[in-house]
Amino acid sequence: MNRQNLVKGIEPDSCFYIQNAQAGQGLGETIPEDLPPDLALEVDIANKSDSKLGIYRAMLVPEVWLYQQETIKIKQLREGKYVDSPISRAFPLISAEQLNQWLQLRRTGTDLTVIRAVRQFCREQRA
Repeated sequence: MNRQNLVKGIEPDSCFYIQNAQAGQGLGETIPEDLPPDLALEVDIANKSDSKLGIYRAMLVPEVWLYQQETIKIKQLREGKYVDSPISRAFPLISAEQLNQWLQLRRTGTDLTVIRAVRQFCREQRA
């Protein structure tokens, strides 16, 4: 993600258009600079991504998930600062606690174990 008008760029581990998916549909790599992704993910293995938050802030990315020290933190942009949030803005039914439970489940199980747990969670939310 490069923003020439800000003279900044960043390469997130992943980023997603969720609420703005339709606005970005079919744009390919020509996404307008005023259309930031709804969610960026950073996975910290060797270095902390906290220093990247300033770039995400300048790009007005509303939510960043940071995976640090085997824990996920949900950070939301509020009044020009990223603050910890217990709930995701991009996925309002998902909490940081729930994400971390799924991570813990993966440590003791398999990918399939987690997929089944996520599916069960989704079924319960619809009921």
